[in-house]
Amino acid sequence: MAMGVPRAILLCLCGSVLCLTVSQALQCYSFQHIYFGPFDLSRMKFPNVSCPHGCAESVLSLDTGYRAAVTTVQKGCWTGPPTGQMQSNRNALPPDYSVLRGCNTDLCNANLMSHDALPNLSPAPNPQTLSGIECYACVGIHPEDCSPEKSRRVQCHQDQSVCFQGNGQMTVGNFSVPVYIRTCHRPSCTIMGTTSPWTHIDLQGSCCNGHLCNKDSVTQPFTTASATTAPQAPHVVALLLMVPLLVGPSP
Repeated sequence: MAMGVPRAILLCLCGSVLCLTVSQALQCYSFQHIYFGPFDLSRMKFPNVSCPHGCAESVLSLDTGYRAAVTTVQKGCWTGPPTGQMQSNRNALPPDYSVLRGCNTDLCNANLMSHDALPNLSPAPNPQTLSGIECYACVGIHPEDCSPEKSRRVQCHQDQSVCFQGNGQMTVGNFSVPVYIRTCHRPSCTIMGTTSPWTHIDLQGSCCNGHLCNKDSVTQPFTTASATTAPQAPHVVALLLMVPLLVGPSP
């Protein structure tokens, strides 16, 4: 009988630890979708998942700058740190934006519910002047989404006097989708982009001179070229866009 008491105490303690671990798990909304236009989740009912550390929600968007975008929305568990450094570039081309929130109360990942969470990624130039170049503009997750036949012809803004085409990946955590894009670009065809430890858009592409010159295949591999490429020849550049990340506790 004496040996049975420690065992009973040990079992009780193990049960208490297990109960405490279960009680600390949070209920979080779970959702994942890709949009090709404005989104509104205000009337949607989401399933719940049990998360051991916290909840998260993210919105990530890649835009042509000419009223066409691919936007991913994700809600679920959060295992990262509550805060993180971010560096952003408001002049990034192609335009991109991301918000990611981490929080630690039940069902707290319900703040990013509509396209209002994003800034305007297709602003009109001010003053409203054009460069005089016309390019194809499109963005999608399948090559056929960005065929020349399905692309719009746009008048390029101000200093965007070359045409761009490329492909890559949009990633938030373990959620990743391919992207294909055509749009206008600056003559340098380079970008500083934005950086974040948790989300990114990894793009590679090429620029060309001339009206509607960006009609080649968007599935081709692109390689980095020297910045001294002749101005009349297509010049190729690998673009790494690390999109902004805003993480904070639930308000």
